Amino acid sequence: MAVLTSTHGVEEATANETGPNIHRILKLYLPFELPGKIMRWQRWRVGKYNYGLTKHSITIEKPNVIFLWSQLRLTIGPAKAAQDSGIPIVYTFNDETIAGYRPARFGLTPKGLARYVFDNYIFSSINFKGLNFKYATCISQLLKRNLLAKGLPIRKAKVIYQGIPLERFPQKSEPGKIKSPVRLLYVGQLHPYKGVHTLIEAAHLIADCGLRIADYKIRDSGSATRNVRVSIIGEGPEEYKTLLRDKAARGPADIKFTGKVAHTELPRIYREHDIFVFPSAWQEPFGLTHLEAMASGTPVISTADGGHGEFLRDKKNALIFEKENPKQLVEKILCLLDDPDLSRNIAANARAMVEREFTLKRYVTNLETFLQETAIGENL
Repeated sequence: MAVLTSTHGVEEATANETGPNIHRILKLYLPFELPGKIMRWQRWRVGKYNYGLTKHSITIEKPNVIFLWSQLRLTIGPAKAAQDSGIPIVYTFNDETIAGYRPARFGLTPKGLARYVFDNYIFSSINFKGLNFKYATCISQLLKRNLLAKGLPIRKAKVIYQGIPLERFPQKSEPGKIKSPVRLLYVGQLHPYKGVHTLIEAAHLIADCGLRIADYKIRDSGSATRNVRVSIIGEGPEEYKTLLRDKAARGPADIKFTGKVAHTELPRIYREHDIFVFPSAWQEPFGLTHLEAMASGTPVISTADGGHGEFLRDKKNALIFEKENPKQLVEKILCLLDDPDLSRNIAANARAMVEREFTLKRYVTNLETFLQETAIGENL
């Protein structure tokens, strides 16, 4: 097996020290730290370069099947080189990156007409037009539907859900137990569409002395004030982080911004918190952080508009609330606080589901089977 990728995140001097079969030689047409742009000329130039390197590598390696993962900012050059080789190809789609390489449609405005001519005639090699997606997988039904709606011909694509390395996320000693003060956790990127502001607003509502238990029809435990601590782990644009910090400072909840942490630290962090909250306001392709929290024995409260909604079951393995609705999130949090049995049952059911259906081993096995079937089927 050989892996062809870019030098992103690795010093060029050590780019090829990660393994004998990992070749960090491809270029990005635009660094990941910069906002995305079409940049047709740059895509064409880098695409041509990556095409040549990929073609050369295929000639040397002589693979039985070519597996194409994310092409984000790598251009479509490697995919076109793979197709031109005549070797069976399998695509896997974990997000909608590939849709960024679709050709512009015909437009009646001068700009619209220019884009159409550029993408379909002058720079036709920079888009996915002409690629064969006969063998493809998607990580959720939702992602497959969205890519189909954006013109990607993958009607026969197989949905193979991702999984997590279960052994890295041992279950806490008392799954589902809520301590005082309640510790809420968010893990993920910090962008407006992730809805982290909704979590902060809900935390302030719970901690605020002005919150009347009767207003939410919650059993009064003797105090109208609930102590709450929130850990927000992740990075994002400064503008949104500033907004979140300002919002956090305007209320009584104890909210801590940890920034990005090493993935090896996450198992411990999940176990140290009582509830994992995922307030995303957009259609996530899937939900690995949900699975990590579930495996750790930490109950999940989440929106469900994305691919993660395909495995979340309200009051069975999670609690679900409407996006951008902090009051409903409050109700769900207090529901777990006031019903220990529900919290424990959700945690137990969630862990069992991950063990049964969402392990990394199962995901890899399903992908390997698909690759083998493709190679055999194309060579018959």
